[in-house]
Amino acid sequence: MSYPGRTLVIAAFLAMPASAIAHGGGIDGYGCHHNRKAGGYHCHRGPLAGRAFGLQAEMLQQLKGASPAAPRQERAAPAEAAQTRTVVRVVDGDTIMLDGGERVRLIGVDTPETVHPQKPVERFGKQASEFTRRLLEGRRVRLEFDQQRRDHYSRTLAYVHLPDGRLANEEIIRQGYGHAFTKYPFAQEMMDRFRAAEREAREAGRGLWAP
Repeated sequence: MSYPGRTLVIAAFLAMPASAIAHGGGIDGYGCHHNRKAGGYHCHRGPLAGRAFGLQAEMLQQLKGASPAAPRQERAAPAEAAQTRTVVRVVDGDTIMLDGGERVRLIGVDTPETVHPQKPVERFGKQASEFTRRLLEGRRVRLEFDQQRRDHYSRTLAYVHLPDGRLANEEIIRQGYGHAFTKYPFAQEMMDRFRAAEREAREAGRGLWAP
């Protein structure tokens, strides 16, 4: 007995490129794969993303009538509202303490060490700490955050804005008391600003870059 529908399915399966066949549970050319543990066949990408089937042949039947999937767009994490706080103490050139005891590490700037338990006080460290103290201590500041909220020491990571509109992170670099710290990712716009501020300090011979 002839089964035209089955013949079409088999023909489509035989015509598939080798890259479209799932191997070892990996994603195939259709964006799908066989689930070796739970059984069945399901899709992660492509027009049938999120759909599950008993067999790949069932997916192929659906695929004939499926419209191309719209490109998936990653949802940006909602920006956290800025906070206005008071700086009660400067720990060192790039770390401050806020009201309530919250310790904040300024994003994208690194100053010479003065309080590291395993490192000696570094050259220009005391001057950097004093500059940050004059800049921030006792002031009301506005904090803004990037995608990463805390570092591995559980310190809050923030951009710290002064009442006059200056960005403390950038000002410390511009005046030569620290350098742009780009080891860990943060907003590209800010990274570009901080690198430009470091170039300015170097060219002017300020602080760390003094001859």
